[in-house]
Parts: sequence; structure tokens; C-alpha cells
Amino acid sequence: MHRCAATINRFDYTTLHSQAGQYLSEARRVGDQRHEAFAHFYLGAACLFSNRPDSAINELQTAREMGQELSNDTILSLALNSIGIHEATVNNNLYLAQWYFTESLKHAKQCEYTKIEGSIYGNLCSIAQIQNDTTMIGYARECYEFGIKQRDPHLEFIGALHVCDLSRLRDELDTALVYCRKAIEVSDRNGLNDNAIAYVSLSGIMYEQGRLGEADIYAQKAIELAEANSNKMVLVNAYDQKANICHKQGRYQESIDWLEKELAGGESLEMVKAQIYELMARNYEAMGNTDKALECLTRAKELADSTNASDREHMKRERDMSFSIIEQQRELEFNQQQLRNRSIIIGGLVLLVLLLAYLMWVTIRNMRRRNELYHNIVRQHMDSIEREKALNARIGELEAAVPTEPIEPQSELEEETKGESDELALEDAQHKSLPSAKSERIFRELCRLMEQERIYTDPQLNRESLALRLGTNKSYLTTIVSECSGGKNLSQFINHYRIQEAVRILSDREHIDYPLKQLCTDLGFGSVSTFYKLFQEGVGMSPSAYRKSFIHMISTTPPTEQE
Repeated sequence: MHRCAATINRFDYTTLHSQAGQYLSEARRVGDQRHEAFAHFYLGAACLFSNRPDSAINELQTAREMGQELSNDTILSLALNSIGIHEATVNNNLYLAQWYFTESLKHAKQCEYTKIEGSIYGNLCSIAQIQNDTTMIGYARECYEFGIKQRDPHLEFIGALHVCDLSRLRDELDTALVYCRKAIEVSDRNGLNDNAIAYVSLSGIMYEQGRLGEADIYAQKAIELAEANSNKMVLVNAYDQKANICHKQGRYQESIDWLEKELAGGESLEMVKAQIYELMARNYEAMGNTDKALECLTRAKELADSTNASDREHMKRERDMSFSIIEQQRELEFNQQQLRNRSIIIGGLVLLVLLLAYLMWVTIRNMRRRNELYHNIVRQHMDSIEREKALNARIGELEAAVPTEPIEPQSELEEETKGESDELALEDAQHKSLPSAKSERIFRELCRLMEQERIYTDPQLNRESLALRLGTNKSYLTTIVSECSGGKNLSQFINHYRIQEAVRILSDREHIDYPLKQLCTDLGFGSVSTFYKLFQEGVGMSPSAYRKSFIHMISTTPPTEQE
């Protein structure tokens, strides 16, 4: 067990595979399930980093299941962390990878396994780097300092490398160079076998500083080291770096050759593959081969579109997961700051800064979520309007084929309505005796007046005038509306049509400049405040917010999608 632990810390995965196999056989011989679970983990890790993903996930899932049976948080933390790496590097599922890392972190905290915590923070930093997110650089620094404190070269190397890479994303190349050289020094001093990735980063720094000759030397060294250690995941990154350098130096065919090797490695994420084809297209274009350039650009677009569709599907879940991770990061940063600074004044200032930053972040996040919600509301209403148009067209065809029975006038009822007390008694009798079919005919006529004649635009429309027009009395009209509209009173029923019409107008490109105050008046509302209040209650946002979201949506949506 200790030999496997020492070997994995040196990143020697070929030796680890052999040792883990021996470890598993011995654990089974003595019937020790705990050691058997650890052996499955080491075997899975060896397969994962030596490009045997199918075998890796089987071994890691076995370790996870045995860890659950044994209620062993250490095994669970190790297995879940490696499964997260598998999801990120093999299945390209960053959302699921983050979930596994956070679950691994929970188990690591429960068993106080601080070393694996550092590795998990490093993996979270890797995800952040893929997403161009530099907010987790604090985790990388803590991982590096933790490695120094615990005299753990593995964590010291990973921490330095992540600080380097995240500093590059922040265009802090001098800081990146310092930490990259620290990572190489730690690797050389302790005999680690994974320093190829550090030379990939060093080559990238030289490239960004315009030192192409040095960048080329370091990229070549990274390729040699990765090939010697059979580290294919680092090897494709080195190929990519070499391809970019060759393109910059005008060695276009050589750049294409390296890109083809990178694609053959099969470890690139889909969006990275899109970038590979883009660079290949630029090479072909520079060589004058426009047909091949167009072919590569087409392939790049297909890969980018595929990735964007997947991103949209997981966008909400990724955002929620990111929120959880950032919350944990802020909490840990604050606790660590308290330990380093025991002064009450300094501690209070740090707390205030973190609180303000958190509130700003929450405010920005809520604004983004609100804008996304508003966009979805507008989209739903636009789709609903289109469906309603199609349905009304179909209803019109059916009604044209079936004659409508005219509404029987209620003149006898009006003649008997004399005085307030007599009217109430008669209304009660009518409510009990009038057939439901007649009620439905009255309601249908009411709906027709609303939908076809748009009588709701009359600001003087009230119960009395509407009852007279329908040939009934006002109290019974109230009863019909309540029974046939799901409990709405007459005012709510009328305002419902007004709000629906407002939504239709605000969802029409031809009415973008329609003044809201004029719209309020044209729809029959007595005041702007009433219009805004009822629109907010019925739609979930104000009329001005709806129009702003609609304009933004049609301005950012491609014409083909709008159609």
C-alpha cells in the first residue's frame, strides 16, 4: 500500500499499474476488503493516466462501491476525485466533474484527509482553467503553500503549476514564469515523472512573451518527457503548443503535422478540437490551399456548435455548481485569513472586504439570473402567441362549417327587474333555473366581444353596459364570468384580455417604438400605475422590462433562428 502511495506521488503510472495489481492479489488472498478497495483505486488511477479510460472507470467505480459498503470516507474521497478527473478528461463533462470533486471534498473533510483536499483544490483549479475562470487562483496558492508546509512535493508541484497557469490567464506572465520554474525545480529535486506538463506551461509563457526560439525548445522537451513517461494527456498539449509555435514561425506544414498528431491522441475536449481545426485552416490558408482551409473551418464550426448546444443544456446546473464552489472558496479564504491575522482591526477589515465582494457577486449573479428569466418569459409568450394564431385559424375554419346559435335575448328578465330588492330575488331565481347551456352561450358571446370586437379597449366599459349588451342582468353576468373563467371577477376577466393584448403588442417588432403610456390608454386602463401593477402580476415582469428583454433578444438572436 505504501509503495503504491509513493509511486502515485511520483506520477510513475507504469510502475503503479504493476504494483497495484500485486496489491490487489495480496488483498484478495488475505480477504481484506479495505485493502482491496484501495488496490482498485490505485489500479484505476494507473489506468486513467496511462490512457486506458474504460478499465480506469471500472476499477474506480468498484473502489467507490466498496468504500460505500465499508463507510470509508478516505476510499470514497480518493475514488470520487479520480472519477471526476475521468469525467473531465475522457467524457468532457465539466459539470459532472465538478460534482464529483465537491463530493470528494466532503468525504475528505469528514476524515480530515488534508492531502487529498489539496489535490481536489488542484482539480477544481484545472476545471476553472478550462473555463477561463481565474477566481480560484487562491485555491492554487493555498495548495502550493500547503505542500511546502506538509513537505509534500506532489501538492507543492501541483499548486505551483496551477498558480502558473491561472496567472497566465490573468496576463501576469512574470508571476507565471516564477511559479513554473518552481514547479520544475520541485519535480527535479524529488524525482517526479510528470514535469512534462510544466515544460508545456513554460513553453507557453515563452510563446506569449515572443521568445519563440526558447518556446520551441521547451515544447520539444515536453514532448520527449511525455513520450518517455507514456503520459498521453500531456503529450497532446505539447503537440498543440508545438503546432502554434510552428505556425507563428511560418512552418505551416510542420504545424499541420503536429495538429494531426494531437487529434490522433484523442484526449482533446470538443472545443479544443474546434480550435485545432481553426489553426489547421489558418495553416492551409497561408499555404494557399483554400479548399482544405474551408474544409477545416467547416469542421471547426460543427464542433463549436455541438459544444454550445451541450453548454446550454448544462448551463443552469453548471452555474449552480459554480456558485456552491465559489461559496466554499470564500468561506475557506476567510477562515484562513483569520488564522493568519489575529489582529481584531485587520480581521474586521478583511471580513468587510469579503462581505462587500460577496454581495457584489450575488448582486451580479441575481441580475444575470433575472435577465435570463425575463428572456425565457418573453420567449414563452412569443411561442404562445404563435400557437394561439394557429389555433384561432383552425377554430375559424371549424366555426365556418358549423352555424352559431344566436343568443336568446333576456327581455322578459329585464322587464321583471324592478327595484333593487325585486332584482336580487329575480337574479337568485334565474341563477337556479337558467340552463347551463345558455350560460355557456352568454359566456361565448362575451369572449367573442373581447376577442373579435376588443371591447376591453373602452375605458368606460363596466358591468352595467356589458350586461345590457349581452341581454342579461349585471348580477347574473358576474355569476357567469366567475363560473366559466375559473373564479375571476368581471374586472379581472376584462384586465386579463388587456394584458394579453399588451403582451402581443410588446412582442411585435413593428411596435418596438409604441409608447407605453399610449399603450396603457389604448388598452382601456384608467392609469399607468394600474397597468404596470397588473402586467407585473400577470406576466412576472414590468412592461418596460419586457420590452427591453424582447429588444435584446431579437438583437442578439441570429436571423435564421428568429425566423
